[in-house]
Amino acid sequence: MKPGALKNAERVNQVWLDEALALHDDYLAGRRGGHRLFLSFRDARHLVFSGRNLAKAEMVASRVAHARFVQTSLAQGNLFGADLERADMRACDLSRADLRGADLTGANLENANLSEADIRDGFLMVHNEDGDLVPMRETSTDIRGVNLSGANLTGARLSRIVGSHTKLVNANFKNAKLVSANLSRSDVRGADFTGADLTGADLSGCVFQGAMLGGAILDKTNLEDADLTASHFVPSDLRYARTENLRLPKSVSDLDQTIMEIVADHGRWVESLGAKGNQADFSCVDLQNLDFSGVDLQAAILERANLSHTALRATRLIMASLSGALCLESDFSDADLRGVRLCEANLTGATLREAKLGPLSIVGLDEHSVTSDLSCAKLDGADLSGAELERADLSGASLCNASLRGARLKKTSLVDTDLSGADLRDTALEEADTRGAMGLRV
Repeated sequence: MKPGALKNAERVNQVWLDEALALHDDYLAGRRGGHRLFLSFRDARHLVFSGRNLAKAEMVASRVAHARFVQTSLAQGNLFGADLERADMRACDLSRADLRGADLTGANLENANLSEADIRDGFLMVHNEDGDLVPMRETSTDIRGVNLSGANLTGARLSRIVGSHTKLVNANFKNAKLVSANLSRSDVRGADFTGADLTGADLSGCVFQGAMLGGAILDKTNLEDADLTASHFVPSDLRYARTENLRLPKSVSDLDQTIMEIVADHGRWVESLGAKGNQADFSCVDLQNLDFSGVDLQAAILERANLSHTALRATRLIMASLSGALCLESDFSDADLRGVRLCEANLTGATLREAKLGPLSIVGLDEHSVTSDLSCAKLDGADLSGAELERADLSGASLCNASLRGARLKKTSLVDTDLSGADLRDTALEEADTRGAMGLRV
């Protein structure tokens, strides 16, 4: 028996649970006869809680491994020491919940709301078979193998949490407490650590592609072997962090040629179809606050470059590769981006008004075209009004609160795309693939 499991927990079935959930509904509504759900020290493994309001439920040390909590509200719930191993908690509301000492191994918390939740270590004392008091849980809260992609953890308390090799893509850790947390070698692409307290935390080996570290407390934070080449951070904040083998973006001064020389050489390469000059390669280069407006960068390589606050108005970026690039509040207005690769790029707050992101027809090949790839890109708050996105791949992308007013998305892939709060007025969605799309309101 693993630590945290109760050997003789009372088993409940789905019929009992459904009746208890109905009584909890009455409790929350203030109706006579209602009772708060009490699952503490009970065994409800594999049962279904999905879509129910379980706010303020008591589930101390409950065994709910493999249970389904999809889109369930557990706001302010007491899940101290609960066994949630491999539970399906997608889009679950756990705001201000008590998850201290919980076993979340392998749980799916994709797009869950854990704002201000308490996920620190903690344990209960229970009697063993000999009558002696022993701790139910002997280690810190374990989130290894948990899927927290897109989860909201703003203001959450996660000090001393164990979560190496955890999926934290696009997770929001704004102002969270992660003191002495172990998130080594986790997938933190696109995660937001703005203002988070990472004192003594282990983030070694993490790739911070598209991640935000501005204003984070990095005192004695372990960033050994981490990759910050396409992340937003303040260099002075790294003074007290452990930075052995830390990968940082290249500066313009590190390049063998000036920007103008590279662009001119690229122009010769384009005009001669590769016979002269050289293809521009700005991979992992810090290009913040520069002006490339009207420049011909078609087929240029800008993978994991930092283009934040950069002007790219009417720039030709046909078939260019910007995979994993950081483009915070960049201006791509009227840019030609047909056939571009922007997969996993962070374009939060970017302007793409009237940008061309439709397919690029290949001359000489009948009915063959190259589509624009924005899969898993982060476009929260971006302005795509009037943009051409026909046949573009936006699968898995996040467009929360983005403006798509008047945009053309005919035959566009929006599979598993998050459109929560997006402005879709006058948006053309004919034949678009919207399977699994969230927040779609037309």
